[in-house]
Amino acid sequence: MKYPPHIIEQVKTRLNIVDEVRKVVPNMKKKGRAWWGCCPFHTEKSASFHVREDQNSYYCFGCGAGGDVITFVQETQGGTFTEVVGRLARQAGIKLPDAEPTDPAAAQKRQSGAKALERAAVFFHRSLNDTARAYIAKRALTEATVAEFQLGYAPDSWDATKNALLSEGFTPEVLKATGLTTQSEKSAQANNGQGRDYDRFRDRLMFPIHDSQGRVVGFGGRVMGKGEPKYLNSPETPFFNKSYLLYNLHRAKPHLKSSGQLVLVEGYMDVIALYQAGFKTAVAPLGTSVTAEQITLLWQQNPHPVVCLDGDAAGRTAALRMANRALSVLEPGRTLNFVFLPQGEDPDSLVQKDGIATFRTLLTQTTSLENLLWQQLSSLADATTADGRATLETELAQLLAQITNPTIRRAYGQTLKDKLWQAVRGTRGGAGAKAPLAQSVMQAPRDYKPAIQGDAATRTLLALVCRWPHILPQVDETLGSLTFPPGPLAELAQAVVRAYVVLKLPPEDLAQDLQQGPHSTTVADLLTSTGVFTLAPETDALALFHNQHNLWRAQSQSRAKYTETLKNTDWFAPESWNKFKDLKESASTVLTPSPRRPI
Repeated sequence: MKYPPHIIEQVKTRLNIVDEVRKVVPNMKKKGRAWWGCCPFHTEKSASFHVREDQNSYYCFGCGAGGDVITFVQETQGGTFTEVVGRLARQAGIKLPDAEPTDPAAAQKRQSGAKALERAAVFFHRSLNDTARAYIAKRALTEATVAEFQLGYAPDSWDATKNALLSEGFTPEVLKATGLTTQSEKSAQANNGQGRDYDRFRDRLMFPIHDSQGRVVGFGGRVMGKGEPKYLNSPETPFFNKSYLLYNLHRAKPHLKSSGQLVLVEGYMDVIALYQAGFKTAVAPLGTSVTAEQITLLWQQNPHPVVCLDGDAAGRTAALRMANRALSVLEPGRTLNFVFLPQGEDPDSLVQKDGIATFRTLLTQTTSLENLLWQQLSSLADATTADGRATLETELAQLLAQITNPTIRRAYGQTLKDKLWQAVRGTRGGAGAKAPLAQSVMQAPRDYKPAIQGDAATRTLLALVCRWPHILPQVDETLGSLTFPPGPLAELAQAVVRAYVVLKLPPEDLAQDLQQGPHSTTVADLLTSTGVFTLAPETDALALFHNQHNLWRAQSQSRAKYTETLKNTDWFAPESWNKFKDLKESASTVLTPSPRRPI
């Protein structure tokens, strides 16, 4: 008896080979990308046995023993191959089908199915017509990219694919087993279950889907005009299980060592556009929400992959769903980082408009898994009330219960409880807490002196933008030309310009980010010290900004004269001393909106 190939692949994907080997070789140490230890298959004093988690393999340079996780368990614990697969599948929580008979006819059928999928990919690629090529050109894909990904076209016919493969000697049974054809329910009912087979994919742009070894196991088909569903994947077959596959993983693997980055994007076209632009290590799920098995597959290649999603509500919902799904498979040394694109953009459109450098820059601005989980928690209730705190503590306990690894559960519990405690302390005026913007300003003590630098005029200009981000379209160039000394104020100015110019964040979203994001304390300090917070909401912020900018230019001119006077004047002459005092006053004074003296 023998299990289907996809069950064997699921076992290899779900189980961590390092964990299995460490049950036998507990003292292994990680060096680079491999784990090293003394070989369990022969006696040795120096370690020549190594395990590669990213390749799901082990090898001993001393005795030549090698294999995968199934081989290792079989060699160290005994049992037939089928028995070990069954045991490991149950350990991994994989539902086992009835084992397949190991007769030659069944093996031949599997080989024929794999060959049929390969030939179908060739047929679709050769069938590219003018309509498909026009769509491809519209998406700015080159001929080299089309050939690399073997993009194709499924003819607008009920039997073109079927007839082409039948002419090559494949049987109707093999075509149905691979998901290339399906059966008409009406004709089946009319003919005692003997329905007419027809092509599953018709009039669609075709994307071959490969397993991690580069073998075609299924297809994704996209409509090029109107029609539903937008994407259609192969059904689940002995060759294809979308929960255990990632699009483009087999191409990405050779580039992971040099790149150091593995990025999960949402769609096939995103992957292809990034690959064409020179970013080779992007992968995608197959049209469904990301599964725990796919997260594990990501971690086998890179312990800190980046998940790149749209910045809209749907993208954030998908991020939270994935974050929660990762909890059950979290292990020490593994995590997820999240990047949210500007609203209305995906990697494909972003690269075409702004170039791959912008995409690479965005990958440096990630949100950690624990911060994303905290955002989810803190949005559920108000920590300023007893009922809200009780709700958050209950939700936190339920979230932590999903984490199976005790070390990870303890670490995440401590981190998230600290964040909750900081939120609670913020309502009580505790030191170091980040209370909401308005609350922080209203509770500032009378002798408050924020630790920010910069002259009064430039700080006032930045404060006006932070209070009223809607003026940014008219003043972004002016704001970008201002300079601040290194420190929190310079970081805030850079963050505002980057959020609006590069990330294209809408002003209303920017306002929320300034109030609740990492710069909220600096913003509160700035609005307090300049007095901008005391202005009425209906203030003409744009006119006030231009007025302050004119004062800033006048101040700059006065400062230049002041500096020149310091260099060339006899300070002890009475007339020079009076001139010096006038210039100093004009160079350091600005008409701020508040009677408070800026710091």
